[in-house]
Amino acid sequence: MEDKQNSQNQMSSLVPILILGITTIILFQFLDFSQRTPSESKLTTPQKETNITRIDFSFQNQNLQIQEYIIENDRNVFVLSSKGGRVERVYLKSSESVNIPKVIIEQSQDPLEKQYNALEITRRKGMDFQLHLYKNQLGNPILNEAIFNTEVQNVDEKITQILFSKDIAFKDYKFTLYKIYRFLKEENFFHQIVILQNQTDRDFVLNGDLFYKPISALGPNPEDVESGRELAMFGRFYHYNGSLNTLFGFSPDTGFFGCFSPPPGKFEVHTQNPDTLRYVGVNSRYFISYAQFLETNEKLHLPDGVIIENYPPLDGSSTFSVVFSDFSLGKKEPEELRILKAFREGIIDKAGGYVELVRSDQKRKDVLIIDQIVYTGLRSDEEHRFFSQELARREFGLENVENSVRDVIYTSGFLALFSKLRDGIVLMMRFINKYVNNYGVTIIILALFFKLVTYPLNQVQAKTMKKIHELKPELDRINERYQDPAERQKKIMDLYKKHKINPAMGCLPILIQIPIFIALYSAFAESIELWKSPFIWWMKDLSQPDTVYVIKDLIIMKNFHVNILPLLMVGSQIIQQKMTMVSSDPQQKFLLYFMPILMLFFFWGLPSGVTLYWTVQNIISIIWQLIVEKFSKSA
Repeated sequence: MEDKQNSQNQMSSLVPILILGITTIILFQFLDFSQRTPSESKLTTPQKETNITRIDFSFQNQNLQIQEYIIENDRNVFVLSSKGGRVERVYLKSSESVNIPKVIIEQSQDPLEKQYNALEITRRKGMDFQLHLYKNQLGNPILNEAIFNTEVQNVDEKITQILFSKDIAFKDYKFTLYKIYRFLKEENFFHQIVILQNQTDRDFVLNGDLFYKPISALGPNPEDVESGRELAMFGRFYHYNGSLNTLFGFSPDTGFFGCFSPPPGKFEVHTQNPDTLRYVGVNSRYFISYAQFLETNEKLHLPDGVIIENYPPLDGSSTFSVVFSDFSLGKKEPEELRILKAFREGIIDKAGGYVELVRSDQKRKDVLIIDQIVYTGLRSDEEHRFFSQELARREFGLENVENSVRDVIYTSGFLALFSKLRDGIVLMMRFINKYVNNYGVTIIILALFFKLVTYPLNQVQAKTMKKIHELKPELDRINERYQDPAERQKKIMDLYKKHKINPAMGCLPILIQIPIFIALYSAFAESIELWKSPFIWWMKDLSQPDTVYVIKDLIIMKNFHVNILPLLMVGSQIIQQKMTMVSSDPQQKFLLYFMPILMLFFFWGLPSGVTLYWTVQNIISIIWQLIVEKFSKSA
């Protein structure tokens, strides 16, 4: 019984530690160090090239002109090129749910950004969807130089499709490479199919692995960003052998912020579990893109693993390629592929849709058909969904999007638990900002709103703290008289019991508000709404720390950023704790200064929008406490 009473009394001193612990968990979940090297993976070194001239796919470009095609749907603009048969650029349109900062588009030198009120988000690296035979071509497969023949069709008002084709060769074998893109009017997803068909009348055995590079990286350009936190969000991820693996903030010089040593070798290969690679993707702070390989009954068409470059350049040119192990094809079959016939004739299987058309051709042995659904857009559940489930079912054989990607959308599975609350806060931010047109003011209004919402809880806390404050003289006498901690705690609990005080009730409001704080943190830290959004005076960008000066070339660090708001936050935190602290216990006096200093460390590099909210909450609590004390004295 005595232990129980002691633990209750210690709750008030443990709550700050609990908050700090949760903050630490958020940060580590955010950085997600734990999944850097999966246990089942093997490390390999790059293949030695004994010949300067690589043996790879060969092709002819004579008399072919490079052509570009602009395809627009409701949410994106795609620029495709016959050179490489690839997507050159992807633009994300600004809309009510995708708030591209106006200042970025106004300052852009790209005419398409202004024409479509959209932001180019692939750093002009685009998407290759390209086959290659050597690991060293992760950044730029040789087939990116091939000029493809092109056919374009508008199937109906909802689908635009384009077909690139190219005759290629390897040694004495001939192939045709087809690349089909199908863009759906209402969706952030598009359908991409790569077909390699053997045109030789004998079986083809590569005696090695075939590689396939789908996508590159997302913006903004890292060279335009100074914040280490921003750079930490440039990452890669893949779902392999039943688990999601993420690689955030990799630096070739220091590993993950110096916390880990760089992995050995130039490449990392994961092929121990064939046919288990579900998708590969890249992400930045606000955007995400991934290619998901659609199901098939023929294992020939499923990738066997992934190869990752351990030291990729920050421009995102080389992310990773998927691997088809021990690749082979059967001899050419005489019948035309149903996919190509349907493309040219515009006839789709009405019963099973396009997905059944693909699976029918995948039964053939003379072709490799890589069938994938590609998402490129905002990191949010609001955008990462099918707007027409019926169309998605007929096109992709899916009714719902890949749910596990949410762990990347919300940085981690931990933060994804609070996604609904986080998304609700973002919607509130948009609504309020329509009227105030300043996200700094919006954050202040949200701080006031959540204080009102938690008013009943704060009342319980205030009344409990008031009763404890009235007992301060007696608490001081107990602390002076009893030196043994156990006996002192027992006397304090007896005093609380006598006056019908439950000290845990003073901590309850804080515990209940922790999920709200986590959701607010996620919303303010990763919401595109705050990107390039100014508040007042020196606060020019609520998505970044409010740096007013940079001290360069210090002994312990290259640059030290002087931020004002974290100092104001810590000052208000100390004042608030002084006003509510009634015990003379040395441990609690230590926490009065120790906790704010630790919080200063964690908040120093956080976006100023997060720190602004916390500071406003502290100021409101101080004003609240002053009002309570004034009315209690007058009463």
